[in-house]
Amino acid sequence: MSTDPTRTTSTRRRRIATASALVLTLAGAGVLSLPTAAQAATTAPAAGQPTVVTGKAYPGSPNKEAKLVAAENERIYNVRALASAARWSGLVTTKPYRLATGSSYTLVLVARGSAYTVNDLKQLAPSTFVKQPDGSYLLSENIVVENGATLQLASPDGLHIHMESDDRGFVSIVTQAGALQIAGSGKAPVIIDSWDPQAGKVDTDTTDGRAYVRVQGGTATLNYASFRDLGFWSGTTGGVSLTGTDLSTLDAASGTQAAKTLRTTKDVFGTTLLPTGAVDGTTPGESTAAGSYSFVSAKIQHTEFDGNAYGLFLTSADGVVMSDSTIENSLIDGLVLHRYVTNSTLSSVDSHDNGVDGIKMTRASTGIVLSQVTANRNGRNGITLNGGALADGPNAVGMPTGDYGNNSLTDSTASDNGRYGVEVLGGENVKVSGSTMDGNRMGIVVGQDAVKTTVRNNVIKGSLQNGISVLDGVRSSEVSDNTIAGADIGIYSRASDADVDGNEISGARTHGVTVVGASKGTTVTDNSVSGRGPSAIDLARSDDAVQHGNTTTGWHSTKPLLVTLRGIFQPLTVLWLILLLIVVVAAIGGVIRGRRGDAREHPYAKLAPLSSFTRGVIDPTTLGLPASPVSSPMAEAGQLQADQDGSRRAAHAARSDGTDVDAALAATGR
Repeated sequence: MSTDPTRTTSTRRRRIATASALVLTLAGAGVLSLPTAAQAATTAPAAGQPTVVTGKAYPGSPNKEAKLVAAENERIYNVRALASAARWSGLVTTKPYRLATGSSYTLVLVARGSAYTVNDLKQLAPSTFVKQPDGSYLLSENIVVENGATLQLASPDGLHIHMESDDRGFVSIVTQAGALQIAGSGKAPVIIDSWDPQAGKVDTDTTDGRAYVRVQGGTATLNYASFRDLGFWSGTTGGVSLTGTDLSTLDAASGTQAAKTLRTTKDVFGTTLLPTGAVDGTTPGESTAAGSYSFVSAKIQHTEFDGNAYGLFLTSADGVVMSDSTIENSLIDGLVLHRYVTNSTLSSVDSHDNGVDGIKMTRASTGIVLSQVTANRNGRNGITLNGGALADGPNAVGMPTGDYGNNSLTDSTASDNGRYGVEVLGGENVKVSGSTMDGNRMGIVVGQDAVKTTVRNNVIKGSLQNGISVLDGVRSSEVSDNTIAGADIGIYSRASDADVDGNEISGARTHGVTVVGASKGTTVTDNSVSGRGPSAIDLARSDDAVQHGNTTTGWHSTKPLLVTLRGIFQPLTVLWLILLLIVVVAAIGGVIRGRRGDAREHPYAKLAPLSSFTRGVIDPTTLGLPASPVSSPMAEAGQLQADQDGSRRAAHAARSDGTDVDAALAATGR
């Protein structure tokens, strides 16, 4: 069943009630009829279905494939419901049995001490597991491996299993808390693919669904195996999926009707099912799960995933170890760690040429160690590490709001991807170190409020935009000791808190380091920057960012004159310059005016002195008055001056009208 966490208890009970009301009819020895796929297609698609494919367009049909996913979930759930009903009734299936599920059959492998092998399948399903002329096998019915059972498909000489998949339907291998073991050898792996018998080739059309393998709970051991052209639409049906399973005890009353019918059914070998003790040591009606929820674990080595919808899909997995494996040509993502993948190690994994991301870790996964992985030529990111919270507040299903993290990527390579080499989205204590990013739009991008992210000692080459970007609310991050060659901006930080220290940046085309927005706590120290552009260290648009100890002698400034002047003449600077100019002009004007004053007459030089207006005493006789009887030296002097003035006026008048001057003077007594 789907591991969608939004499924509620009431939904489970409704489905259980539906299962108990099934009309189970015999269609031969040991065959039960279940609803068809169309009748069962009532549930939502499983988690992990694709959203927007930014690399290559998904080739299938969303509407049709989503319904097929729902039908598959319902079919698997009904198989579990019937098995649970048998246990509640005290009926224990000691041998495998077969169910009619829609237009196909489902072979149920029950718990036993030894593993089911290829020879067992040939005996249990002689008409649906058939050897072909070329030595391969064609599987044309579904297989479900129950809790306590192990399906082992192994051969040192190689094994090739075609899973029937065409426009009439498809088959699957699904474990329900059971175990799946697939093992070949270095010279001859076990190959499992989808197969269209009519066309005689692998099925590449996902529109009508496609064969898939799913380990639901329990364990998976894959060694020298190859899974090709499997899966469609959702993560759980995407090709090869390792998922957890909910093994809660089914309500006793819900299985009553199914149990009554099971009492009259027979297994594959015709043996009547009898009430007895459970073979796994539990009592009838007791859950076979150790707890209410079972995680899947896996060991995957020397395994190839080629052409699947999702290369390998993990969710609710713990302790997964994967090494020396290849994922390629997936229609959507290559390797997906969807939710609740914990304490897992992936090393020497190559994921390339996938439609979206090469390796994608979504939220709620912790303790993941990625080492020596390669993610090249993928449609979007090489590697995505998302550690953000599942919810940012109260929500209907009560998801936690805390971040996830403690994940690391070391000694890895991500080159020539359509978007970023590595993208870190949220989370806490995520480390990206010792890795190489070459030819991506951006090398490493950290964003969405990530906390305590460390980006150290990486080599980033040939980025179209930024070598390393720290964006939007990242706190307490460290970007240190990286070597960045060839990018528009070597290191770009926006509205974040980052210590940018000891990086070597060369060949930058705009800035070596740029910090913009709120950046309290951001320091740019001891970096070596070379390249060409407006400036080596660009902090003009930041708030509170500081720099010191950076080496920029290798930087060639190409800042235009207008930009330079604009940087110099800031508004406050211009105001102070204007005031200074006014003071200088006023001072110069004063000096000039002073010098001009020294070179010309005194401004009052042409004005008559006051004494000229009080010279002597007017003769009263000139006014028709009698002469003054008082005589004094001053009066005589005044009289003398008046007489002289009168003589001069008379002489002047004589010259003017031709009168003899001497006669005139004589007339005046002079």
